Amino acid sequence: MGRNDENHGDETTANRRSVLRSMAVGSTALSGVSGTSSLMAGNLGELECLSAESPPDSYPVVEKDEGLFGTGAGFVQHGAFPDSPDEVVIYIHGWLELFTGRGPGQGYTLETALRQQAYDHPTLTYAYPSNNINWWGVKGDAEADGRAFASWLEDYRLRNPGVTIRMVGHSLGARTGLGCLDELVVKNGNEPIESFAMIGGAIPRDAVTTDGEFAAAITNGARSVDNFFSDGDAILDYIYQLGEFGTEAVGAYGAPSDATTPANYTDHNVADDVNGHCVYYKPDQGCVGEIVNSFEA
Repeated sequence: MGRNDENHGDETTANRRSVLRSMAVGSTALSGVSGTSSLMAGNLGELECLSAESPPDSYPVVEKDEGLFGTGAGFVQHGAFPDSPDEVVIYIHGWLELFTGRGPGQGYTLETALRQQAYDHPTLTYAYPSNNINWWGVKGDAEADGRAFASWLEDYRLRNPGVTIRMVGHSLGARTGLGCLDELVVKNGNEPIESFAMIGGAIPRDAVTTDGEFAAAITNGARSVDNFFSDGDAILDYIYQLGEFGTEAVGAYGAPSDATTPANYTDHNVADDVNGHCVYYKPDQGCVGEIVNSFEA
């Protein structure tokens, strides 16, 4: 069984769960997105989603190239990529990044928070198309874009032999990252990366169990997989459940307490530090200190 350093959020009420399911039957992704503004008004932590630091032009970004009418196949690199680094953190953003400070801005904000924790290795961001308001459609696209990213990551390792790869996936980026790990290691037979941290992961709770959707990706794709969750994340606690017909997110409550998870998987309850969906990676708040501690575990 995987490790668990905090209690899970299994105390959610049956009443709220049944209400969410009934609401979801008649809802669309658009109604969920439009409801986010009123949700933010009631939870000040969610206002953090409206901003991120502006990265300098030199900040390294790998962008998925969609090409004309979505026919592109490949990646475009922006910024100055580190030369033969010992270690690098790859940040993967979530849904609707255009409205949440953009992916590179989020990645650069994470880098700033990492520097506060005396973690000095370089970071870069994988930017993939995530601004489709159709939640049900963008989920599959995000996983496919993660699988495509595996080819870039293979090439990067060849250019930088011995580099330690760590990934941090926020929200929908958890699905993108796990898709990448499944493709990179399970399908293509490459070595696992060092670690994958999911922050506010927008995937079902049972997806991380030993018989769950991403069991193979977790078990084989990284030497350690750490899930940082908070029931103070109102986007997951309400909007995600609305779009998923009442299914709870691993980023809100962790894996089910009565389930078995892979031995390299650990849940971290960061509700004391995170009171909003975009707080996880912010300097002076959030849980970046705990993420760095997981690197050293």
